[in-house]
Amino acid sequence: MKKIYTFLMTAMVALTSVTVLTSCDQDVYDRQEARTLDGTWTGYIDTYYRDRWGLTGDSYRTTIYFQRENPYGGWGYEVDYNLYSPRADYYYCEFRWEVYNGTIRIKYADSWSDVLIYDYFLNDNYFEGFMDDGTSKEIRFRLSYDSRFDWSYYRNPGRRAASQDSTTVIAKGEFAR
Repeated sequence: MKKIYTFLMTAMVALTSVTVLTSCDQDVYDRQEARTLDGTWTGYIDTYYRDRWGLTGDSYRTTIYFQRENPYGGWGYEVDYNLYSPRADYYYCEFRWEVYNGTIRIKYADSWSDVLIYDYFLNDNYFEGFMDDGTSKEIRFRLSYDSRFDWSYYRNPGRRAASQDSTTVIAKGEFAR
C-alpha cells in the first residue's frame, strides 16, 4: 500500500510541476510578445476593408500604434487610409489591447467587434499573421515596424470635424460613408 501511495504522490507532484512550468513559460511568452509589440506598425490587411466599410482594392493601408502600459497589454490607435489620399480618405480609431495565451485581443473604441490576432509571427521588424473579427473571412495581415510614421495629422483634434468624437474615432472621405 505504501508503494502505491508513494507512486501516486510522485505522479501528482510531477504533474503539478509540469502545469506550473507550462504556465510560467506562457506568461514569459506573453510578456515578451507585449514588449515586442510596442511601437508603430505599417502595412496591409487583406479583405479587411471589404468586411468593414465595403471598400476594395490594394490602395488601402493600415498603421497601428501599440503602447504597452502593463506587462500584458495597453492602449493604441489605428488609422486605415487610402495610400493615394491619406489625409482625405481615412478612418482613425483608438483601442485597448492585451496578450493572453499567445493571442492578441484588440477592443476598438468604436464598438466594432473585438479582433483576435492569432497564428502570428512577430519580431523587431515584422508582424504578420491572421485576424478574426467575428466574420467568416480569413483576414491576413503583413506589417513592418515603422519608426517614421507621422501621427500628428490624425491625432491633432483641431483638424477633426466638429460632429465627430475628438478622442476616439474619426472618419473622413470614403471611410465616412
